[in-house]
Amino acid sequence: MFRSVASRTSSAALSRGLTVKPLATATAFGRSSVQQRCPLLASSSSSSSSSSSRALAPQLWSAESVRRSSISVTFVKAADGSERTVPAEVGQSLLEVAFANKLDIEGACGGECACSTCHILLLEDDLEKFAEPDDDEADMLDLAPNVTDTSRLGCQLRLTKENNGMRITIPEGIVNLMAS
Repeated sequence: MFRSVASRTSSAALSRGLTVKPLATATAFGRSSVQQRCPLLASSSSSSSSSSSRALAPQLWSAESVRRSSISVTFVKAADGSERTVPAEVGQSLLEVAFANKLDIEGACGGECACSTCHILLLEDDLEKFAEPDDDEADMLDLAPNVTDTSRLGCQLRLTKENNGMRITIPEGIVNLMAS
């Protein structure tokens, strides 16, 4: 499929008088020039490549460095008291965790701190594990219903290992208009 698309593109370009240079060219080691310039492609190349050719490309990442630490957090709906403990990754925002686990939080702005539909409540101890809200978040919280001293926007809170086991309350009055 790649060759047919490339040849059609080359033919069309040539008919217009354009010069076409191939993106990937064979090298003495059997790898393409794209793989030489992109270590990610070189590391995922087929096992038929010689080990000496793979050694030429520096490894910028490894599976170990990409793997995130897993933690768990519990979401509680204030309306009915139902709880759901879900897996989360260090570095995710609470809104991303909610989306990944199909929890009933809207996040209408997609996590850009431009609405208050991901308003959540934290326990006092958990609140202290996060930085103070910035001015943008404070302005958005002013628009949220049922705000308390422990109110935050889920899109603005990134998880760390010390957040493992934390409890997040979805306050009453939060309506997910995007749920079907």
